[in-house]
Amino acid sequence: MAPRKAINPITLWTERLLAAVVAVNVALVLFDLSYVPWRNFWLHGNVQVAGLQVQLPLPAITDRYDPIKGIEPHRDTEEYLRNFDLLDETLAVAPNSPKVQQQLNILQDLSEDLVDENPFQLANKSGTLEKIKNRMRDRQGIESARIAFSQFWTAENFSARRRADALDFFNREIRPLIETNYFRGIGENGEFTDRFWRLDLPFQLLFALELLIHVYFVKLRYRSLSWRDALLWRWYDLLLFVPFWRWLRLIPLAVRLQTSQLVNFGPLRRQFGRGFVGLFAGELTEVIALQTVTQLQQGIRQGRWLQSALAASETPYVDLNDTNEIEVIARRLAQIIVYQVLPKVQPNFEALLNHGLQGTLQRLPAYQMVQSLPGFNILPNRITEQLASGVSQAITTASQGTYSTLAADDPQGALLLEQLVDEFTAALVTALQDRETLVEIQTLLCDFLEEFKINYVQRIGEFDFDALLEEAQQINRPPGKS
Repeated sequence: MAPRKAINPITLWTERLLAAVVAVNVALVLFDLSYVPWRNFWLHGNVQVAGLQVQLPLPAITDRYDPIKGIEPHRDTEEYLRNFDLLDETLAVAPNSPKVQQQLNILQDLSEDLVDENPFQLANKSGTLEKIKNRMRDRQGIESARIAFSQFWTAENFSARRRADALDFFNREIRPLIETNYFRGIGENGEFTDRFWRLDLPFQLLFALELLIHVYFVKLRYRSLSWRDALLWRWYDLLLFVPFWRWLRLIPLAVRLQTSQLVNFGPLRRQFGRGFVGLFAGELTEVIALQTVTQLQQGIRQGRWLQSALAASETPYVDLNDTNEIEVIARRLAQIIVYQVLPKVQPNFEALLNHGLQGTLQRLPAYQMVQSLPGFNILPNRITEQLASGVSQAITTASQGTYSTLAADDPQGALLLEQLVDEFTAALVTALQDRETLVEIQTLLCDFLEEFKINYVQRIGEFDFDALLEEAQQINRPPGKS
């Protein structure tokens, strides 16, 4: 890992302070985006831990943040809870008062409206209403939610003997669900009321001021830049002002945390890059290789390869290191062929010559006469064997001697070799200009490239790119680090 660039202490602490401000703003944005979906948690503070419901002591967050999101109590559900509270107060003061029956009748009517009109729909909490109805059905043992509510709000159910149980059931099972409902106004743009901009405005002003100062100093330092280019110097800061997709502010936050040296995202970035490369390297390499081979095939079919070869032979060659690489390669290959390859294939060469000579002799009339003479039937075989051995030995020795002569510091030999190469090249070019030869070579080369694509290119995806990336990481790792 490359060492971090040294930064002036004052600049560093300024960057860290601004990064902390951006972090606070992003935290506020994420809280705002999650507030409505998680409002039930902020309202009651209930969480499930190992199947048990635990209530956390939270401050009155909903009382303070509901106005920001345009949330206010729903009239129908608030009236429902208000009448229940009146019933509870009446039962506590005068349980035998006619007002008890009056409150029960009101709650029966409100329950019917609750089931029929569904005041939870606007807040997208119809599932909460279904949960309320299911709990009431289970409580009363009746399939109809309407009848279950009607039987629950009866004087018999709230008699002295059953009153405490009914009140506890409602407060524990029904009331928390009803309290989660709310009403949220809709603006002229057809969207829900949202006053988050009031909280975000101070941050926006600070970010705008800091961006303008930065643009000014960039323009002052690099006078050739336009104002637009100076503004785009820190393009990621522009995401702080996007009115939608505010979660994109995570990008400038990550950049600022990295540049202020508060957090080092280097390992995470390398791991992400490694995973990305490992995912697409096989496909990309295969596509590039296929495209290259296909272009070669098209060039061969159109004859561009021959034109390029002819043009290259007429163009002065640019030498970068005063070394004829082709000549060196040719000499090295010749050395390998003469001293390593020919001695190994000499027995096979002898066998091939012997077979050819015997086949030639068998077609001669004199050979048939000699074969018929007593004692001379094995003579031709020995002659052909000795002749084949001598020829192969002579070719090998001559090749080695010729190479030794050419390899020595011999100007005349070098000149002869150069003339041989020139004549060979000219003859080869002339021969390649023959139409039939050209078509045949083009066809063979195209077929070879097609086989190359099938046998090698399309198997690239089978390579273990994770192992290759690990090897590359080991190569790029500084010495002394494991």
